[in-house]
Amino acid sequence: MKKKLTLWAVLCVLFVGMMQITAAAAGNVTINQCIISGANQVTVVAAQAAAVPSDDNSYYLFALKPYETAIGARQDFCAVADKAPTLTFVTTLDFGTEASKLTSKFVVAAKVGGVFTAVSQEFYITNPEALATHTAPNPVTTSIKGITADNAAIMALSDLGVQHASYELAIDRFFVPGAGVPYVYNGKPYSFNQGVVAEYDMIMALFASQKLEVTMNIVNYYNAATALTVKPSGRSGKYRHYAFNTDEQLGAESIEALMAFLTERYSNPATGLISNWIIGNEVNNNNPWYFAGNYNVTNFALEYEKAFRLCYNAIKSQNANARVLTCIDQRWTWEDGTANQYGAKKFIDAFNVDVASHGNIDWGVAWHPHPVPLTAARFWDMPANYKAMNLIDHTPNTRMINPQNMEVFTNYMAQPAFLAPNGQVRYIIISEILFNSQTSDEQTQAASFAYAYKLAETNPLIKGFIVHRTVDNIYEKNADKISCGLYNCDANGLPTTPKQMYNVFKYIDTPESAAYTQFALPIIGAPSWAALGCK
Repeated sequence: MKKKLTLWAVLCVLFVGMMQITAAAAGNVTINQCIISGANQVTVVAAQAAAVPSDDNSYYLFALKPYETAIGARQDFCAVADKAPTLTFVTTLDFGTEASKLTSKFVVAAKVGGVFTAVSQEFYITNPEALATHTAPNPVTTSIKGITADNAAIMALSDLGVQHASYELAIDRFFVPGAGVPYVYNGKPYSFNQGVVAEYDMIMALFASQKLEVTMNIVNYYNAATALTVKPSGRSGKYRHYAFNTDEQLGAESIEALMAFLTERYSNPATGLISNWIIGNEVNNNNPWYFAGNYNVTNFALEYEKAFRLCYNAIKSQNANARVLTCIDQRWTWEDGTANQYGAKKFIDAFNVDVASHGNIDWGVAWHPHPVPLTAARFWDMPANYKAMNLIDHTPNTRMINPQNMEVFTNYMAQPAFLAPNGQVRYIIISEILFNSQTSDEQTQAASFAYAYKLAETNPLIKGFIVHRTVDNIYEKNADKISCGLYNCDANGLPTTPKQMYNVFKYIDTPESAAYTQFALPIIGAPSWAALGCK
């Protein structure tokens, strides 16, 4: 006996049918290009695999703000194209106005039942450098030697002969209430804390006077007064650093404006030039170094990409030669089960897939191949309990990467799927590596540095080797049992006596290197540096 369809059943059938149409449509258009193509013009090119059932014979282009997650009820498409195998949309950029599309996510839609429905992936502008007025070249370096600059001993940089220096910049500090430096961005007024700006002006001028390649680690702290910079799902107050806020209009626009302001200000070789901008610190370690909330690695990488893109386009639109980098630690496939910590390999894979899908750009990697464990400087001879864990090998699935097997990462990044848009291996810099003297002695610390540096020096894909840090840090010394500076420090954190590593570091890249590094060979247990595969 036939059953009559109830009204509810009919509605269900129609709903399922509509969902099937939408699902089928979602993969039918692929955006392949999104570029600034003129003074105030963006061109988006897409390919149609099959026509999408719709109300008309057209496709529509929408520009979503960083904090928008869907088209929703919006009707304000910015361009339209007739259905065809190749779709070309042209819209205005509107840079410098509240309607700016510089950091927008573009998506193609079809009108289905009177509602605009996304039928493509999101895609970002991939050539923001087309807007840049700053095009000064980055410093030419002949050595990979660098150091984390500590204010307490910043004048030692000249004596040490470094060519690379890293420094931290916390975005939240610029929003602390007080006297401000005015700045207008996209037609909106901003004010950045005057004292903090003056501090960085002074530091950057000092770096410029020494012609250093500057790597700035962009991080984010949390306090109630500057909460606008922190991703809402990460506002807990329990972690070291926090994810950037791309979820709210005020937060996203403020961070974009700050990054543009800082890049504009520090793109002059004479007064201050930041060459490398690291977006977050050890971001694969969401807990505690880039806390965004509870995410699996796939969703976390997608959330991080939003912040990275916002910063990338803001930075590159000011300085065409700036490099923008993500940051990972030494835990390659190792995960200890702690919530919101991901192996660096798993994160870098997910991030690369997201970037490739949404518009490939010239991102680089700031990398921390620390000794394992951090407290043990002798990376070639780990403590017995760590040896038993088989953490280090020379395969792509090694659990950890330390100075012994750095080629695992650089070889991985040399694969075709990871290459930059120009076909070259991406810019890779060791932006932090430490050697502890607290649990061994100064001689072992110095030997460990010499060995690691020489290994890095043999790898042409490693463009910088930045040692952490100039002076022992009181917090690290007491809380982490790590004393990794070139100087000892007193109870107030001020430098006292230089360690043996000071002169080893100073002369490691000079003709006098042999005289200062030969002592390390008996400690390592090798007859020569050549026997270790070093120069």
